[in-house]
Amino acid sequence: VNIIPLVMVLAAVFFLSLRQHQELSKQASQVYREGLIDTRKNELKNLLTVAHGAIKEAYENNTLSTEQAQNQVKTILNNMHFGSDGYYFAYDYEGKNIVLPGQEWRVGESMIDLEDINGTKIVQGLIENARNGGGYTNYVFNQPSREYAPTNKLSYSESLEKWNWIFGTGVYIDDINQQASKLESSLTSYINNATIFTVTIGVLSVFIVFVAGTYIRVRENNVANRKLIALNERIFQTQEEERKRVARELHDGVSQIIASAKFSLETAQLKHADHIDVGDDLDRIMKVISQVMSEVRGISHRLHPGLLEDQGLGAALEELGREFQQRTGTHISVTRLRVRNVLSMDIKTALYRIAQEALTNIERHSKASEVDITMELRGKWVVLEVKDNGQGFNIKGSERGSEGIGLRNMYERIGHLDGELKVTSNSKGTTVQALVAKSYLNYINEPVSIVTENNKKGQS
Repeated sequence: VNIIPLVMVLAAVFFLSLRQHQELSKQASQVYREGLIDTRKNELKNLLTVAHGAIKEAYENNTLSTEQAQNQVKTILNNMHFGSDGYYFAYDYEGKNIVLPGQEWRVGESMIDLEDINGTKIVQGLIENARNGGGYTNYVFNQPSREYAPTNKLSYSESLEKWNWIFGTGVYIDDINQQASKLESSLTSYINNATIFTVTIGVLSVFIVFVAGTYIRVRENNVANRKLIALNERIFQTQEEERKRVARELHDGVSQIIASAKFSLETAQLKHADHIDVGDDLDRIMKVISQVMSEVRGISHRLHPGLLEDQGLGAALEELGREFQQRTGTHISVTRLRVRNVLSMDIKTALYRIAQEALTNIERHSKASEVDITMELRGKWVVLEVKDNGQGFNIKGSERGSEGIGLRNMYERIGHLDGELKVTSNSKGTTVQALVAKSYLNYINEPVSIVTENNKKGQS
């Protein structure tokens, strides 16, 4: 009789834990799926940017007749492919097909009323999103590599206003659902096994309690409960760390470079409006786009900036400052600490990303005219300082938890190194200091040179 309450408690713990873990598994799967969708959206924008670059010369060539220019653009789009199912399409504003590789019999045909199996007006949606400045459309369409079987597809379209055309491209996304389901199934299997293992321990504990008496029963029950709590915490921490890692890599890598491309495009637009040559800006934008593509391809390998490995953190910070000044016109100086065989790759990467995030925030919000980046030794610390003379922001609001993901990521990155991040801001500017203990330096048994150099970007 005394065992019955314990059995009931164990059963309740089993079902409650199983339900909670299943919910966590679904949440993890959903976060993973949303991350993959965001990655595909960024990929589509990059692919359309590449197409813009390919057709730009023909589209803007005033020496060609409209028909000649349009024929050249059609040829270019027809010949551009990626992957096994990747192609570009084009329609006019009335829904007449202009480019559709693999289904050339539809060229010239009005497809304005084309619907998928769910009743979605495919072409109407593409046109509407394109004319509204560019947008994404979800629908079901035939996938060539699957013998034209209906498959979920995500497309991005933009407008060629001069000709009343829209064009775009898309990717099939059924594989995302499959990957998310596979992840959820794997997590569920692991959780079920762990729960069964925990319950088994509980049952054995009940048996020992029955045989050995009240003292042993209480003692073993407490051990089982501690194990269950520890297991729950480990599962939750593992899931949270994975979410943070994915969010940090997407934000600190791809998002920052896309933001840089956006600001460069805005600068080019302003110059173009003033009839200033934007050739250099466009070249820089293309380089940034190439970097975006490289980041997307390598995100699973956690790529680091090449200069960090080849020439060190000092050279990487100088290049970062040089690109920032060229892009924004803001005067920037870099006082670098030239070190050899001292900083580990983890430290170099963390400090570089913190500097990159700080510059992004300056570009977005501060309206600064001068920025100083300093890398030096101060007492027991290696200190990276990024200082601007901008308008500042409300530190108290950030301390209450309203800071953006960028500031949170800076705190997390320095936290992994057991360092400190100090942010001060007022109407005269903002200072971000990242401090890493000097004890983290890798002093190898050989001479190490430490030299402070000042490189004034604003005077070059």
